Amino acid sequence: MQIVKLETVDAFVAVDLEGVPGQGIVRLAPRVLQGGARDLARSVTYALASLGLQETGISAGISAPPEGRDAAVAAFVAEVASWDTTFSLSAGKGVTDRDLGVAADPGAGGLLAAGAVAAGLAAVPGASTALVEGDSGEALVEELSARGIEVVASDDPFGTGADLLFCGSKVGIVDHEVVDRLAVGAVVPTGPLPITTRAVAHCRRRGIIALPDFVTTAGPLIGNMDEAREVVAAVVAEVADHDDGLIIGACVRAEGFLSTWQDDLPFGRPMAP
Repeated sequence: MQIVKLETVDAFVAVDLEGVPGQGIVRLAPRVLQGGARDLARSVTYALASLGLQETGISAGISAPPEGRDAAVAAFVAEVASWDTTFSLSAGKGVTDRDLGVAADPGAGGLLAAGAVAAGLAAVPGASTALVEGDSGEALVEELSARGIEVVASDDPFGTGADLLFCGSKVGIVDHEVVDRLAVGAVVPTGPLPITTRAVAHCRRRGIIALPDFVTTAGPLIGNMDEAREVVAAVVAEVADHDDGLIIGACVRAEGFLSTWQDDLPFGRPMAP
């Protein structure tokens, strides 16, 4: 993975695979760490590979105090625009699509919800109840309702019983200690890297299905609601019986595609530390 540091502003772009088009997000905070950006870029690479796209995941970080935010974003956009690359950047935490000069996608929330719910149902056919952690938006609740799944109201989604748990408010929010409290059939990410590596092992020990975020959140990369449901569900069904669990199965599947056009596989799989 390459870290490209900008010259005009305290910012960088993590580029997972060199020499190909890329997609990813831009985040801004007083200090954005490269380690997290690397993990996010890798997750997008595996999402793209899961969809059969010969592209790389990218992740950009802008470090700036609140009073210097606007100037930092403007400098970032101007410098990246001068690069001879085909990168598609969208807004993450701390920035907006308007800041980046790109058109907002009003359907992104619905696409994410469509794929995530389809993934959950592919993993747990017949699921009828769900918990939603964090503020996942109205689109997820609407999609669950449309698929006949009741959203269970709870102030403690990690300690309440349901068929599915949708979560993704921050990286690593589901660690091994959280898993030991869960009373659900499957954990379905709605954001990047919410499940830690150790939590995946604890899920397997407890018989809880942990789904890969790079598949469950792929709806916006697909761009069509019906296709998002179909494609995501098909990927989950294909790897559901993998001997090492669904997440590893999805990683192996993505790596199989990557090996058809990359001489070497990227080192390290997309899971939160």
